Amino acid sequence: MKIRTDEDVRNRLMMSMGLMALGSAILMLGFDIGYGWILAGLILTLGALYNAAKPKEDFIEDERSARNKEKAGYHAFNTMLILIITLNLLYFYKIWMPLPSQIYTLLFLVGIYVWLAFQWMYNKKGDVE
Repeated sequence: MKIRTDEDVRNRLMMSMGLMALGSAILMLGFDIGYGWILAGLILTLGALYNAAKPKEDFIEDERSARNKEKAGYHAFNTMLILIITLNLLYFYKIWMPLPSQIYTLLFLVGIYVWLAFQWMYNKKGDVE
């Protein structure tokens, strides 16, 4: 197994070491959030080592998957606009009057999952128009 040592891998490993050092310093000050910083550094280290074990050619995106992501993004944006219009109509006619934090959370989660669903749907075998 060959490990790549290019600049991307080194930068990620340096960032993970910095996160763990910062987490240790915060932990020494008596704040428990330091455990989270250390855990984030460990996860980043594992991700960097996992990516370093793969050849660089595995990360080059082909034209078809780029078109799939682009088309999924366009359709997810249109779906989000329809959802925003629907929520505004519900609020205008006083059918459902949520708090802004509920709306932001709903839009964020629905947007991510709609984009993932469209990406999965367009990534199926077949041509993208």
